[in-house]
Amino acid sequence: RHGVTIHGYQFLSEQKHDLPTAYFGETSGGGLALLNHPRRGQGMRVGVLGLGIGTLAAYGQQGDVYRFYEINPLVIDLADGRGGYFSYLSDCQAQVEIVLGDARVSLENELAFGGSQNYDVLVLDLFYCDSSPVRLLDAESFDLYLQHLHTEGILAVHISNRHLGLIPVVWTLADHFGLSRLVLRDPGYGLDTFPSLWMLLARDPALLTSPALLSRASPMEGYVSPVRLWTDDYSNLFQILK
Repeated sequence: RHGVTIHGYQFLSEQKHDLPTAYFGETSGGGLALLNHPRRGQGMRVGVLGLGIGTLAAYGQQGDVYRFYEINPLVIDLADGRGGYFSYLSDCQAQVEIVLGDARVSLENELAFGGSQNYDVLVLDLFYCDSSPVRLLDAESFDLYLQHLHTEGILAVHISNRHLGLIPVVWTLADHFGLSRLVLRDPGYGLDTFPSLWMLLARDPALLTSPALLSRASPMEGYVSPVRLWTDDYSNLFQILK
């Protein structure tokens, strides 16, 4: 917990210890993207911007690679088991990699010196807190994300936020890059998971047509974003205040 923002929790009971919780349950946009990707069970590459307590590692399988980007070394220590609180990372069946630093700078360096990570799923979990990093939600950043995303990959954007309505911002970005999209609202289930709002984006519309995804998708026919494209030179938080 940081201020009034809960970044994650893990059950102590053996029956629920490995259960993905909070905003990342199996019916959340992030969970659905990971569970229903065509490469599930075939050695997926998954990137996650924003570590939290490492909850998404609960979806990792043998042969997968889960690569987390995190700017705060104390968060990494806690997720990695410091104090004995959390074990999602240590329990994960996949190969887990952690990159310390500013996520955008890290992705830029990887692209420059090693090429694309070719992620099957790239999760952006950066915008729930009260001070959302605008520079990670603009055209230049999305261009970078897409260069690291496999052509048959899904970009999963967690946009739950108390104060900001982020659907139009991501919608405009999807229009700009010619991406198919779904808006998924998860009502949450008691103590297990929180209500959450996600957008899934993909170059290939077929990736977003599985019944599991469509059953959770909000109807958005005819929706037109009123928001101008955000860039490194332009953004407008006042326009999206709730």
